[in-house]
Amino acid sequence: MGIHVFIDKLTSKQVFRTCCLAIAFLITISCSSDDTDDDTSSFDCQAGTWTEWVENEFTAYYNAINVYSQDPTESNCALVESTAYDYLEALRDIVDCVPTANQDAINQAIDEAKEEVDSNPCG
Repeated sequence: MGIHVFIDKLTSKQVFRTCCLAIAFLITISCSSDDTDDDTSSFDCQAGTWTEWVENEFTAYYNAINVYSQDPTESNCALVESTAYDYLEALRDIVDCVPTANQDAINQAIDEAKEEVDSNPCG
């Protein structure tokens, strides 16, 4: 593998990580106190109970990336892909915690990150 291929893969992985971290950051700073009592979300946006769940999904994804970087096998790549989708789904599940004005941007960022995983889950 040439150095340019390695750099391309590294850059792609860094772009995905940065996108996921940006999504999590935006959701964290965007939570507001205007949630209504009839919110159908399974998370308590006011109490911040969703943060631990998303953090657990991110940690699983991060750990899978570390395992894959040490041992780049097909099964470890499948684990990276699976945990990436789980993390993105966790982010999508908590979009209700984001003020309505920011939801389109969050959903777009999640969609872009999903496209990155779809096209190259381990790159």
